[in-house]
Amino acid sequence: MLGIGILLAMVLLVFSGATLTGFVVAFLDADAAAIQVFGVLTIIYATLAIFLFLVASSKSVQFKRSEIFIGAIAMWCLMVIAAMPPFLILESAHPAAALFEAASAVTALGSSLVPANMMSGAMIFFRASVAWLGGLLSLMLAVYVLGRYAVGGTPNGDLRFVLRGASRGDPKLVGTFINILAPYAGVTFLCMVMLMLLQVEPSRALLASLAALSTNGFLGWQSLDSIFSNRLGELVFMVFMVIGASSIIWLRCLFTGQIGQTRQQNETVIYFLVVIALVIFGNVVALGDFPIQRLQDDLLNRSFDIISTLTTTGIVHRPLQGIANSPILLIGLALIGGTAYSTAGGLKLFRIAAMFQHSKNEILRLIYPDQIVPGSVDSDERVFATIKAIWSAFFTALLLVVAGAAAFAALGHGLTSSLSLSVGAFASVGSMVSANLFSVAGGGVPILSLFVISLLALVGKIELLLVLAAFSNNRW
Repeated sequence: MLGIGILLAMVLLVFSGATLTGFVVAFLDADAAAIQVFGVLTIIYATLAIFLFLVASSKSVQFKRSEIFIGAIAMWCLMVIAAMPPFLILESAHPAAALFEAASAVTALGSSLVPANMMSGAMIFFRASVAWLGGLLSLMLAVYVLGRYAVGGTPNGDLRFVLRGASRGDPKLVGTFINILAPYAGVTFLCMVMLMLLQVEPSRALLASLAALSTNGFLGWQSLDSIFSNRLGELVFMVFMVIGASSIIWLRCLFTGQIGQTRQQNETVIYFLVVIALVIFGNVVALGDFPIQRLQDDLLNRSFDIISTLTTTGIVHRPLQGIANSPILLIGLALIGGTAYSTAGGLKLFRIAAMFQHSKNEILRLIYPDQIVPGSVDSDERVFATIKAIWSAFFTALLLVVAGAAAFAALGHGLTSSLSLSVGAFASVGSMVSANLFSVAGGGVPILSLFVISLLALVGKIELLLVLAAFSNNRW
């Protein structure tokens, strides 16, 4: 269990950066209460991190598979617990609401019970930085756990470009962290600079860049018009939302000039094409319910909301008008999600493509029973194992979403609202959750609904297969 201690120490040390951000913003705003809370929490978390690391590293540690699985779950749970005190103290939140706010921030869901105009500057930047760190943890989970052990059929042919020591069979945690952090932070900074060059206010440019790369639905301000009231800025933001939902391996290789050496990064290029195709399809489908009145504005509005949902960012282009697309389309987009090794939620494009290809091969097998179709499960044992893992991930995700929808329906939410809440929480699409959160009779939010959303968001980020494997007797 010493290995888990090292993982938790790393989480606390990195998370103290979020509380330090809150402290700095509180200091600049002369917010005495926030200065005290974030200052004390930063000291506590940093001290605990050092103590845990010294204890856990007192002996040579060899990470076992079971410890890595349990450790991954413990890291996410610890981040949620560590994020709760500011909500309890500074916003006087009910414990259930504080859990919801913390889970929403950590998983980059971005939904909140508190309107942005009622939040302090320190809490706004705390939420944004927690979500960005949650995105970083998502990438670490994808590379160090999901890809390394091919959880849910995750492709791992290019892991060597980010997983330090992979070729020697002894992956280095800190080296891998640096390999992931560099492109993640670099593209975030690039997004902020480009938005500022387009006359977006610096603080908003920073918050938007953190949201885009972590695919977080929280921006931190309310606008009477579109989010920036700046068409060029919004177009750039759309591009970076798509980049946030693309593979960190692809970004890393792009930065280092190794993209020509990769074998499995065509998924990102295909994803870009899928985004364009779905934007066109979504605009055409929406014409029946949302006729175009102002061509350029309406097309940008719908395209933004489609991309925001598909990338599981979950930011609404015109918050006061709501989402200009049908709920069924949004549910489908959210379930697709982003690519492997991205901060986006959903099933991931590689699984959708693999299931489609497998179904096509099965039809061909029925038509030509004596022929071995190239790429079919009959041609390679590894292909069979991969497709089995992918279908397992699909059905466990489907069961999770259905169970969540049933729970919401039992708590008084309507059928469409229940399904939207379940899919939105599972895929971390904040706009879908926020739009349906108050859908029960009377307009309130049942406390149990907040617990279910928090649980779905966490399990959706960790992946249910990993949770089941971690607590399987066979794994131990």
